[in-house]
Amino acid sequence: MAKIGLNNLWYSKLTEAPDGTPSYDGAKSFGKAISASVSITNNSAMLYADDTLAESDTSFQSGTITLGTDDDREATFADILGHAIDTDGNVVRNVDDVAPYVALARIIVKMVGNVKSYKVEMLYKVKFSEPSEDDNTRGESVEFSTPTIEGAIVALANGNWSESQTFATKAAAVAFIQGKLAASGTTFRVNYDANGGTGSIATVVVNAGNSTTLNSGSTLTAPSNKEFAGWALTSGAASAAYEGGETYYPASDVTFYAVWANAT
Repeated sequence: MAKIGLNNLWYSKLTEAPDGTPSYDGAKSFGKAISASVSITNNSAMLYADDTLAESDTSFQSGTITLGTDDDREATFADILGHAIDTDGNVVRNVDDVAPYVALARIIVKMVGNVKSYKVEMLYKVKFSEPSEDDNTRGESVEFSTPTIEGAIVALANGNWSESQTFATKAAAVAFIQGKLAASGTTFRVNYDANGGTGSIATVVVNAGNSTTLNSGSTLTAPSNKEFAGWALTSGAASAAYEGGETYYPASDVTFYAVWANAT
């Protein structure tokens, strides 16, 4: 496996229930990604008995993430650092400002067997700290300088601190992130269209951040000399983008159209 890219930084403010269940206020773009460096600190405890190692603990303790972005967007940095924006659009920083906890997600582009895939890495609970600034005058040649910001990674009350999942397309990876970080209380409707076949499938209502299993299509009747091949997001798709039984995280109301292939 080779990592060949990084893109799509997203964040959302976190509200955590006493049992550690997270909820969010909607996915927001962090800015264009330049770099992401994650450093994890593990517990290190060892118990020796009878002159040998009897027990050890190397579990997650905490971590830091350092992000490099193309621009320190004022609205974004104010949001993640707890600053106010006044009526004139100025960012006002106060010593009593408290940075909120946020969830943070990014997409890592991989190449395996000459095939690209898109891995979502999501951190459940991060608190960013005020970045330092280092500005220079222009010299004989132009040199780009981009902002970096560091956040502390901590675990939720239930012990969860991260999750990841790999997708075949970037669009599917982005939809997963947007669904996971959708505002609490939001629901999405997953509709099915027989698209030339006969029969119907009931609409499924999915809570934001949850997944649904795509219908198998077994209740539909195929057109003459055709067989069910899967689902697509457009009625005229030549091939299926999703299989029946696949897990899908909706990020908005969506309609899946049946794809019919020549019967074998």
